[in-house]
Amino acid sequence: MSVPEVYAFDPSSRRDSDFVAGGLQHLVVGNRGRLLDVRRTPITVVDVAAVRGQFTVRIDAFEDMGTCWELALDEVTRFQFARGSVVADAVVTAALEQARDAFDRVLTIEVDPGARRESLDRVDHYRALVRVWLAERAAAMSVDVGALVERRAGDPILYELLEEFLDERGLGELEAVFSTTFVSNPRSGEVVKGHAIVLAELGLCPYHGKIPRDPELLSGAWSRSRRSEHLLWRMAFTQELLSRAGLTDLVLFRGAASDSEIRPAATRASFVSATLSRSVAEAHFAGGPTTHVAVLWRQRVPLQRALMTFLETRAMNNQYQEAEAVLVGDPSNNVF
Repeated sequence: MSVPEVYAFDPSSRRDSDFVAGGLQHLVVGNRGRLLDVRRTPITVVDVAAVRGQFTVRIDAFEDMGTCWELALDEVTRFQFARGSVVADAVVTAALEQARDAFDRVLTIEVDPGARRESLDRVDHYRALVRVWLAERAAAMSVDVGALVERRAGDPILYELLEEFLDERGLGELEAVFSTTFVSNPRSGEVVKGHAIVLAELGLCPYHGKIPRDPELLSGAWSRSRRSEHLLWRMAFTQELLSRAGLTDLVLFRGAASDSEIRPAATRASFVSATLSRSVAEAHFAGGPTTHVAVLWRQRVPLQRALMTFLETRAMNNQYQEAEAVLVGDPSNNVF
């Protein structure tokens, strides 16, 4: 069985000179543009909501085609728009500027060592319960991690086990929405932001980012208590599964390419995405025709930082084959 190319691309993509840098004035429903990634992913603006400080784009090509991303207004600079696009008038643009500035405030939550010890103790306790659960439900199960990494494809049996486990604890919906959002774009909406805030309150990684745009972010089905349970049970399940597969750590890769410069990795990221596949990292490292500099990293990371991996996560195997692992952030680690 051959492994498909890591990412789709359009070899006939138009030149950057056919576009202009994105600004708030370009946030008009129907305007078409491109994300400033290596592939120049095409998008269409489908909604603008000043009251929530956000706009929504539809992805018009590649793996996420048809998906809509809700983004903060200040992210418009990550796009370019076709020359001749409709522009908002001065009054509308001024209102968007005011909305952007209203949400341009930073929230910082530092780690409480006591909360961290308590959370890690809970993960250890949950791992023991996961161990018993797996022994009862999948006693004969074996996981060939190397073969799955080579194919860049998870195991459907593991997807079903994880989903059954979380459904039993009333966390299935949180898992589905969180994992799907993270895979497509962690900055779409504020699902991941809410988890990052709770992660900091659990003492597992500091939060340093924008304030929430949604006043109901941490209430109802997405309350602090439910988010914390999802995070801790998810860590426990993933770590116990990896341990059962014979791993004591993860050998992970990251690749990056830039048209200008490579900035130091954000050391305060709440969640860190990496890959178990060198070929995936090399696809990022390869860059595109305008790449100026590229970097490839490899590192061993302890299992205790693992939150989820492609092995057991259905959403990580739907449109992408990145052999991805998501780690809890570590401010002392400059890359991973």
